[in-house]
Parts: sequence; C-alpha cells; structure tokens
Amino acid sequence: MLRNYFKVALRSIFRQKAYAFINIFGLAIGMCCCLLIVSFVVDELSYDKFHPNSESTFRIALDRKFPDNGFQYARSPMPMGMTLYNELPEITAATRLYNSFGSVTIEKADQYFDERNVIAADSNFFDFFGAKLILGDVETVLNEPNSLVITTEMAEKYFGSTDVIGKQLEMQNIGQMLVKGVVEPLPSNSHFHFDFLFSLNTIPSLYNNQFWGSYVAYNYVKMEASSVPIVERKLQEVLQRNMEPQIQSILGISWQQYEEAGNAHRYFFQPLSEIHLNSNLQWELEPNGSASTVYLFAGISAFILLIACVNFINLATARSANRAKEVGMRKVLGALKGQLVFQFLAESIIMCLLALVLAVGMTALLLPFFNELAGKSIELNAFFTPLVLFSMLGFSLLLGVAAGLYPAFYLSAFKSVTVLKGKLTGGAKNSWLRNGLVIFQFAVSAILVVGTIVIYQQLQYMNEKSLGFDKDQLVVIERANLLRGQSNPFKSALLNNPNILEVSGVNTIPGRQVVGGTFTDVTGDASDRFLLPNLRGDYDLISTMGLEVVEGRAFNPEVVSDSSAVIINEAAARIFKWENPIGKQLQPINGPIYNVIGVVKDFHFESLHQEIGPLAIFASNLNARASNLIIVKTNSANVKSTLDFMDAQWKKFIPDRPLAYRFVNEEFGALYQAEQRSGKVFTSFSVLAIIIACLGAFGLAAFLATQRTKEIGVRKVLGASTFGIVQLLSKDFVKLILIANLIAVPIAYLAMKEWLQNFAYSIDVNGYTFVFVAIGSILIALITVSYHSIRAALNNPADTLHAE
Repeated sequence: MLRNYFKVALRSIFRQKAYAFINIFGLAIGMCCCLLIVSFVVDELSYDKFHPNSESTFRIALDRKFPDNGFQYARSPMPMGMTLYNELPEITAATRLYNSFGSVTIEKADQYFDERNVIAADSNFFDFFGAKLILGDVETVLNEPNSLVITTEMAEKYFGSTDVIGKQLEMQNIGQMLVKGVVEPLPSNSHFHFDFLFSLNTIPSLYNNQFWGSYVAYNYVKMEASSVPIVERKLQEVLQRNMEPQIQSILGISWQQYEEAGNAHRYFFQPLSEIHLNSNLQWELEPNGSASTVYLFAGISAFILLIACVNFINLATARSANRAKEVGMRKVLGALKGQLVFQFLAESIIMCLLALVLAVGMTALLLPFFNELAGKSIELNAFFTPLVLFSMLGFSLLLGVAAGLYPAFYLSAFKSVTVLKGKLTGGAKNSWLRNGLVIFQFAVSAILVVGTIVIYQQLQYMNEKSLGFDKDQLVVIERANLLRGQSNPFKSALLNNPNILEVSGVNTIPGRQVVGGTFTDVTGDASDRFLLPNLRGDYDLISTMGLEVVEGRAFNPEVVSDSSAVIINEAAARIFKWENPIGKQLQPINGPIYNVIGVVKDFHFESLHQEIGPLAIFASNLNARASNLIIVKTNSANVKSTLDFMDAQWKKFIPDRPLAYRFVNEEFGALYQAEQRSGKVFTSFSVLAIIIACLGAFGLAAFLATQRTKEIGVRKVLGASTFGIVQLLSKDFVKLILIANLIAVPIAYLAMKEWLQNFAYSIDVNGYTFVFVAIGSILIALITVSYHSIRAALNNPADTLHAE
C-alpha cells in the first residue's frame, strides 16, 4: 500500500511539473532562509559558551553617576577583582585584562609592524578562558614579567613556523618579550580576541595599581549565579572602605558628602555568555551584537517559513478543481476517505522532502555569500551534525503533514456524484481561508519592506548627517609619535602642497575611544566633579577639524598662557551650568588649573547611538609632546596625488617605516558596521519573502481563474472586453493587498520606532514610506497575477463553455 502511495504521488508530481516546481521551489526558499537565519541566531546565542565554566564567570561593570550625567563602563578599577577574591568567600577566582595600548609596534629583523590585538593578562588567564595552548605550560606561561603568548598566525608571520618557544620579540614602549607559548586564535564567537597576550606584571605600574578611581581593567570573577545578589550588596561595603580614604585625600570630603553631591558607583556583574548580546557599554573590548536583532531575525525566519507553508496550501487548493474528477472516480472505484487522505498527505510529504534536499543544496551555495553579508564564519559542516540532520528531517515530515492536512481533507471530502456531474462549488466556500492566507503573506512582506526602507534611511542619515566637523576632508596619519622632535618640520613640509589646507597633531580622533578624567569647577563646589573626555592636540586643532567656535576664541600659539587653557563644547558648559563659561577654571584630580578660553559648537565624537557628551580640548606645541596621530585637512581634488605627496614626505623623515593612514569618514563608518550588516541581511530576506508571497499570489490567481472559467466564458459571450475581465479578476487582489497594508502599517510603525530607539539621533518614520510600500505591493501583485488573468480572458468562450 505504501509503495502504491509513493508511485501515485510521484506520477502526480511529474504530471504537473510546473505546479510541482513552483510548490517545491517556494518551500525550498523558505527552508533555505530558515536554515541560514537559524544558523545566524545559533551562532549569536553561542558566544562565549565555549569558555570553561562560562555559566559561573562574570565581568564586573560599572554604572557611574555624576551630579548631572552618568556613564556605564565595561572597565573597572585594577584592584577590584583581586580585592573581592581576597575578601568575599563567594568569589572563587578573579583575573584581569588590559588592552588600552592602541597600536603596538613590533620590531623584527629591522622591520616594523603595527599590531592592534594586544592584551595584557594575569597569570591565570587560561583558567578563565577557552584559549587552546598548543605549546607552553598553562600553569606558568604568564607567570614571569615579559612573558609572551602568540597565536599560530602570528608565529607563522614573525618566525615562519610555530616552533617559537624561547624566541624574542621587541614590543616598543613595552620591552623585549620572550615567547613562552603558542595558542590557537580564539573562536569567532568570543567577545574578545587577541594576537599577542603578555603577562600583566610586565608593567608594574598597572599590575600594582591600587587606585579605585581609575577604570582601566576588565575584571572577571567566578562564583555561583545564585551568589550574585549577595556579592553585589557586599561589594558596596568593599567599595566604600577602599574609596573613602582616596576621596578624602583628593577632595577633602567624606564618602557621605560625596554621595550626597550626586555621585554614585553601582557595580554589577555581567554573565560571560550575555556580554555579546546584552552589553553596549563604554570601552567594550569589541563591538557587540544585539539581542533585539537576533530575535528580529528569528521572527523573520519563522514568518518566511510560514509564508512558504501558506503557498503550499494555496497552490494545493488551487489545483483541487483539476483533481476533483480524479477523486470522484477513486471513490466510485471503492477508495475510502482515509486512503485518499493518506494519498494526498504522501504527496505533500514527498514534496517537502524534495524541497528539503533542494534547500540544503541552496544553503551550501549561498552560505559563503551569507557569511560575507552577515560578517560570520559559519561552516557548512555545522548543518551536517546528527542533531541538525534529524531535526531537519523531522521538521520536513511535520511540515509535510501540517501543510498537506487541509488540502488532503478538503479534496477527500468531495462527493463523487456531485463531482462527476460537474457541480463542484466547494472552493468558493473556503475562499475566506485562502484570502486570509494571502493577506497574511503580503502583510508580512509589507512589514519587511518597510523595515528595509527605514533601516536604509537611517544608515543614509548617519552617513550624511553633519557631525559638526569636516570628516570628509580629514586624513589621519598613524604612528606620528615616530617623528618625535621632527613633528613641526614634517607639518611644514606637508603644508607646501596646495591641496593640503591644514595639519595638526592629536591624541585621538572622533570615532575612536576618547578617554579623559574627572574635573571640577575651581570657583564652584569642589564636590561637583564631572567626567570630561579629552582631545589633546596642537594649536591648529580647532581649525584643522573645522570646529565652530561659538564663544571666546580658538588656541593661539602667540599667547603663552594658552598652554594652560582649555576649550570646552556646549555640552560641558551645560553640565557645569555656566551661562558665561569664558574665564571659568577647570581642574583635574591633582592636576593644574586650566582657564576656559572658548566654547565650540557640539560635534559628534562618538557614534550616533550616544548623545553628544561633554568634552574638553587642550593644546600644546606639537614637538613638546609626541602626538600619536596627525590629522591632515585636504581639499577634494587630486586625492591620489595628495596621498602620494604625503607618502613621499613621510619617507624623508621616517625612511624605514611605511606611511599608515586612514580617512576619518571610514573610521566613523566602522561604528555602524553591525547596522550595515543587519540592513543587508534584512534586505536580502525581505526580497525573498516578497518572491515567496508572489508565488502565493500566483497560486491564488490560478485557483480563481480555474474556478471562474465558466463565468468568464459567459461574460465574453455577453460582450465583456479582455480588459474588463482582467480588471474583474484583479480587483480581488487589490482588496487583499490593501487589507494587508492596513494590518502591516501599525505593526511596522511600532517595530521601527522601537528599533530607532537604539540611536540618540535618528530619522522619523515617514508616512510616505507606507504609501510607497502599498502602491509597490499592489503593482507587484498585479504583475504576478496578470498571467492567469490575461490567459483566462483570452480563452475562446466556445471552447470554455463546451468544456464546462
């Protein structure tokens, strides 16, 4: 019996090749999308779970409150983790990471390389993290100062093999390092990565730092998850006991007065496996993902698969009228209803299994493109584990049953006498279900298209929004500290080129980490301290960046006192509540007093995710302090020749090191890499959802054209035009699409408003977007159904009525 079901099902599929192809292809697209998105979701949810005891490992983070503003830091004081380990029995282990090196220059055989992925760590690093040491002793590899562990890639790069134990590398500004271990690179699903890992005790000033008011370390601790609330309460006591003497020494006030002034430190523990998706703090080790994006993509995969199932049902019912006589004949010949149900379910399951095979093939072909699109490195063998294979097979069987259940019972319920007399009308009675399914398809498609448009508009807004400085004209020269005392001559040499307008040294640039310190108003309440990120450059920094001075003046090298002057932004004036900031004085902890000589208009030195915060700008002679960077303001003409000129001048001063530069607009663009990737993925799957929905519309058009064949013939005999008949058949779809858009509008609006909350500066969701999507979806639907409408309208009524 089963063999017979199988043979009849295959004959039916091959007899209706076009129908079978559309149905199988539609399901395959849905399955393929689901497989790809689920692989993305699984990868995102797997972050840091490979580390040993990840469920009991936590990072200490800080919610820092000042009197009028606040920040959340991924870093904490250097002594915190070890202090908690020594004082609280719930903490079973602690370790620290430090990575604020920027670019580290490594010298090898008279060659110089700039490396960014450099981390210093405590000796118990490998007890906390799942880095696999290939060579070296885990217990002692980081015990001694100047001990270095490198990845296999770096071993090949610098030594040509992984047999490097005992060899040396010179790390400028750190020292001569002895390679004691070789490690495999951390997996991609880790919230941090490194190429070079060296012992933290190599830098005693960091290792022995006991200052609790400096947030420089990433502290990790181990404890039971149930102990977290207890430890957080105890931590406040430890914090006050260690910070109060330092507060009294620096500010001359008690801890109670310090808190009454509006200051607060609330430390909290982040589970290791939740950092990637649920942490977007200042000073993250690497840009993290977003839980909302993961859930959004998971929802998209479910909807696309649902749309594919809807297509199957629509196409199956559309074909039912053509198979009505077959069902009638089978019943006359003795077929039972149950046998007919099993027959049609067998066809459905076989088509689902064929769709699964096609989906796996499509997934294999599209995976490299998807990896590039989503910034992932998912491997194909991830889909061929026993769990995944049995899950996909079981899902396909369930999908076959679920998708074929309604058509099976619908077809098997035909009365043989009614069918053979040609009086079948059952399809019209169930039009509400088919119409509802098409409305669902196009509503989901409309939501996805609106989301795609809004994401694109927001990305365009971020790229085109004025940031308050000339980002499109600025080139950043890296490793400017190599110039040392030659900074001014190099600057003068660059300015000889007419395409170079201005040049300035600076410690960092907008788009990169801008660090600073706490400052107080000298003439105000000494307990009112505010965190001010710092830009430090030479006297031309303001004009080179194109900042607008709204009060006071810019720096002037002719004014000797400007070496102790500061320029603030409008946000800094607001937090200090200064109506007339010129002439006010600021003082950092144990530092000199700075006179405020100017105020610049607020500009974005962080991404548009954050509101513009307070900022202090300091200046000094370029040669007096070796700037890490030099920014060059150019005009937009002859960019290549300008860069060639800069390279030639650099070689005159630093002949043994190549010029390294970046454009500031590229630096800012990197801040939105996650959104750009999400937008591309979102767009791709939105297009696929529309394709699948159009297949559904195609199926419904086939059904309606088949059901109304006799009506169309009668109308043509009575003089109806082809255009009139096409219009008659198409107006039903217009109604369905309009209803779908009415449903989609509020859902899409609320979803996009919620997504835009991630940005401090964002677009408004435009009503024209919904109008555009509605018109577009109607046009797409009309184009999709026009084939069947025109074909039905062009049929010869004599043939149609004769057949009926």
